[in-house]
Amino acid sequence: MILAILGGLLACVAAMLLYLAAPHQQMGRLPCPPRLAGWGGVALLILGTGLLLRWAGVATAIFIVLTLVMTIWSVVPVIIAWRRGAPEGKR
Repeated sequence: MILAILGGLLACVAAMLLYLAAPHQQMGRLPCPPRLAGWGGVALLILGTGLLLRWAGVATAIFIVLTLVMTIWSVVPVIIAWRRGAPEGKR
């Protein structure tokens, strides 16, 4: 069970790093170069997928990783936009 939790957490962190590496991300300036965040995200995604593959079957592990990544990539931009509020003059 620890492999599943750790693999899922690594996949979520990887999705965040890959989002931060995107040129149109809305978080602001990064403390590291986007290229480093991108490669770190890829490495963590591979590691997280590997841990989930040890815990579950191939199809299940891939489905879990893709679901977590899509959820992060769908929810994080909405949360950022919500926290920033409407632009001036749009209220």
